[in-house]
Amino acid sequence: MILSHRRGRLLTLCTALTLLVGLIMASPAAASPRNCTNGRSLKQVTDEPVANTMPVLFVHGMNAGADTWDGPVGPDAKDSGPDGSDSEDSFPRKVAKLPRVSAFTFDYKPAQPEWVTDPRIGPALRLAINCLAQASGYKVMVVAHSMGGLATQYAVSLPNGRAGGKTWQDVAEVITIGTPTRGSIMASIARHLPVPLGRKAFTFIEGILGVCALYGSASDDSLCGIFDALRAPQGRALAYESEDIKNLPPWPKELPVRAIAGDIKLSFNSIFGVTSLPGASVGDVAVSLGSATAYTNKTGTPHVLTCRNNQVPLRVLGSDCNHVNVKTQPTVVATVIKQIQRVEREQTSLRAPELAYASGNTITLWTDGKGKALATIPNGYRAEQIAWSGSGLSVAWTAARDDGSERKVYLVLRGRGDPPSSPRIRSWSCDDCSTIAFRDEELVSDGASTPEQAALWSYPSSGEARKLAPVRDLRPIDDCFGPSCGRLNLLGPGPNGTVSVAYIDAGGNFTGVGTLYQVDAQGHVNEFDGVDGSGRLGGETVSPLRDKVAIPWFGHSSYCEEWSGVAVLDQKSGKVTQPNVPNLSGNVWLLSSWFDSRGQAHAAFRSEPGCEGTADQLDSNGQRILRWGATHVYRLVGSHWIETNEAPVLARDVHRGGRTASLLGTPPDTASGGHSEGRLVAQNAANETVDVAKQVHAFAWRPQTP
Repeated sequence: MILSHRRGRLLTLCTALTLLVGLIMASPAAASPRNCTNGRSLKQVTDEPVANTMPVLFVHGMNAGADTWDGPVGPDAKDSGPDGSDSEDSFPRKVAKLPRVSAFTFDYKPAQPEWVTDPRIGPALRLAINCLAQASGYKVMVVAHSMGGLATQYAVSLPNGRAGGKTWQDVAEVITIGTPTRGSIMASIARHLPVPLGRKAFTFIEGILGVCALYGSASDDSLCGIFDALRAPQGRALAYESEDIKNLPPWPKELPVRAIAGDIKLSFNSIFGVTSLPGASVGDVAVSLGSATAYTNKTGTPHVLTCRNNQVPLRVLGSDCNHVNVKTQPTVVATVIKQIQRVEREQTSLRAPELAYASGNTITLWTDGKGKALATIPNGYRAEQIAWSGSGLSVAWTAARDDGSERKVYLVLRGRGDPPSSPRIRSWSCDDCSTIAFRDEELVSDGASTPEQAALWSYPSSGEARKLAPVRDLRPIDDCFGPSCGRLNLLGPGPNGTVSVAYIDAGGNFTGVGTLYQVDAQGHVNEFDGVDGSGRLGGETVSPLRDKVAIPWFGHSSYCEEWSGVAVLDQKSGKVTQPNVPNLSGNVWLLSSWFDSRGQAHAAFRSEPGCEGTADQLDSNGQRILRWGATHVYRLVGSHWIETNEAPVLARDVHRGGRTASLLGTPPDTASGGHSEGRLVAQNAANETVDVAKQVHAFAWRPQTP
């Protein structure tokens, strides 16, 4: 009976040690981001949009399961779910709930017990990082436990798929938790290798291994089967100062790496009957403190969780600081989350307001105070509108022939950061469309509607022929006549993968703007307020947050009395603000409207006297010669236009170190043939104003996150 009782206690001890030495992983979840699935290895923790979030990728280590980030694992731990899924309060789910952050797990369990150079481990992790960076528009933050840190070290050294680029350029920071940077003393002892270990700690660990050896087995799921795994390639590679670890490419000095480690301060006063041994530090038992903190840079001193044990030393197996428990210890979780929030804020602050503009025959991206050409507009065409996808990774534009005889839609998927050197551009003829917009990543335009079926055109990113995208549940049309009845006019992109449209449901010589609707990805609609006016000018613009859209309109009472203005639709509430046109003499016309980087609406107006005057103000065909006055620039305050003499501030980009400070403005300075042109101006660090671009036909903000 006594022998049985002791044997049971030893079995419990070995069970805990088995779990202790396992180098563990994070939990997967139900959904993977579009185009980032890599078999079953990469999984998203919650099914939320990835674009414009900072991805946090949890990477496990050796002999791991998919639920190890749920909390302490031991003989008495409860299963997190019948399918092994993570619990609601797991570490990854806590991270997924942070604003502007998405959480993922990387699972390479099928590749075990191979070393990190196996294609299913390091190279697959590299692909996951590259894809998440592209899909989100942010650099990825990696949280790696134990051998997962070494897998990350190898992955970031690999190419990222861009010319001359490396994967570390897609990583914002790496946090390692209990990573054996110099190897594992436990692995060395298990393989009977000499290690530079003090005799006190060696005696302690050797005693534990001796106990487990009594019950070891060749099966991986046995009580002490972990030590069989240590004889596989991983175990050999993880030995202290092994050649495999020495041969790993070094961490790039540019990449911040932060170390977190557990350190158990142990008393030896009652171990195996020995009462004369002094105390010692044994790290997290599996990995020594020196090995876990051997490398850190750009992040300050390592974070060490210290636990003191002045009672029975073998209770370290349940300590918060041991190798299994340290990664989900509340203080460690709070420290990592605080760091994630700091890195996300830093990345967001460095993402200066970015826009694309068309000038002359070039589409240019303005990023971090620099302009870089993206594409060339064909000779004889003029760009009319530019649009960004929800992730900011695709740019589209429309261009029409100078004589108006043909219009085309262009689409390019660009890389994050600098534009690709040779972008692949798709194009379609679109003589029937007036406006383009992205419904998340799907490019759509108007022009597809018929009186029998309201629809948009959808443009596949593969370059295939455009397709109909039906719109459903619109209010029935009554007493509408004319060619525009039943037509959808696309206004622009809205939040959460929607677009806003104007549905022409009232006819006449001058068709009104129509009833406003928001259309989701399935074509279902939500009705908004309307806009008063006799017609629509085109040239809608959207705020960087996609929460507002400016809708130009015109009014008509006679040949000599015409005017135009702009209404602002709040795409969250559905309310429309429609200020009166400014109080200028004669007929007042909207020249252009736009939003600055903070969502402030601006507009430029000018006037002409109408039919006042004499017959010599008619051309040879008897048409009235328009006599334009000066351009006046306004900003919208409440529901009124307030004139300002200041250049409209569109972006304020203050770089680190105060190297540059940029102001971008588009006060229109020319107009002809129904088109307006303006200029982009920048103010440098010396407060000198310089031209960025002249004769700008169109520009659009890269979407921003609230």
